[in-house]
Amino acid sequence: MLNSKYKDLLTFLKGKKILITTHDLVDFDGFASSFALKFFLVEYLKNSDVSIFLTDLSKSVRFYMTKFSEKFPGFTFSYIKDVKLSNFDVCLIIDANNISQIRFNQEKVTSLLGIPYIIIDHHHYNEKIPIKENLYDLNLIDDNFSSTAEIILNLFEYFSQKLPLPYKYLVITAILTDSGFFKYGNNNTIKNVGVLLDSDLDFQEIRSMLHRDVDISEKIAKIRGLQRVELIREGNFLIGIAKVSSFGAKVATTLINIGFDICLIHSQEKNQHVINGRASKSICLKTDLHLGKIFEEIAMDLGGSGGGHDGAAALTFDTNIDDIQIVIVEKIKQTIRSKF
Repeated sequence: MLNSKYKDLLTFLKGKKILITTHDLVDFDGFASSFALKFFLVEYLKNSDVSIFLTDLSKSVRFYMTKFSEKFPGFTFSYIKDVKLSNFDVCLIIDANNISQIRFNQEKVTSLLGIPYIIIDHHHYNEKIPIKENLYDLNLIDDNFSSTAEIILNLFEYFSQKLPLPYKYLVITAILTDSGFFKYGNNNTIKNVGVLLDSDLDFQEIRSMLHRDVDISEKIAKIRGLQRVELIREGNFLIGIAKVSSFGAKVATTLINIGFDICLIHSQEKNQHVINGRASKSICLKTDLHLGKIFEEIAMDLGGSGGGHDGAAALTFDTNIDDIQIVIVEKIKQTIRSKF
């Protein structure tokens, strides 16, 4: 349980200059968790020396910020876009369990960060030999949570700290989007949303704030993904593989929605090759398939960055990774065969 580590973490952070950051192309979970955590640290530790550093925001997050600002015009999303790490005592890395997913001042971190760091994340984490800069014993990592925002919420609850209404909206948004509106969640996911719901908060309003019309480029990517998909049958399960130029995660979800049990979508984003993997909850439960673990193992062997959940994961490399799909498919087949 993480509860046993909270006091040690806060004791260490007290009086320090803290930098909070998250992975590149920030999604709802990394975004909301960063701001909620900063609020907690400022309020509980009475520490005003806490900064958030963010790189590129996803299109969905930028759209949501506009809707959110209309709802809460007095709320300011204050973060820095340029940072000198030596000005801080410690970095809290949110929603990423590998520093290779972090980018500072347009440069991707590939080895050491330069200052101590602590990881707060909900993805599967392979307990390898700790990196010297990572304060391993203070990491808050638990893949039983559907989102990092739930870990931050748990922190508020443990110390009986009140979460103001704007932050409730942010945290619920993160939980809903990272769990696929409960598709990848569990009982605790629903309970955590229930904790946040009250008479001041309109669940349907949150849904409407997240709704945006799909632009033409995303539509084209999904259609091309359907046109190009290669179908592989393993027993009674269907695996789909396709290559698109962008929107790999969206294409992967689309293929699952039309009937594939597992899909792997290869795309190129910002000069990096990415495989987005998705699997239905049904096949994960029946076979103990965990795409996050498979992707992490491959990344460790080949030097990339990979990980995620059982049914949603990503693998990133700087070089072409067409051949790696073959390795992934074989590992998936082995998992399925071991159960049937």
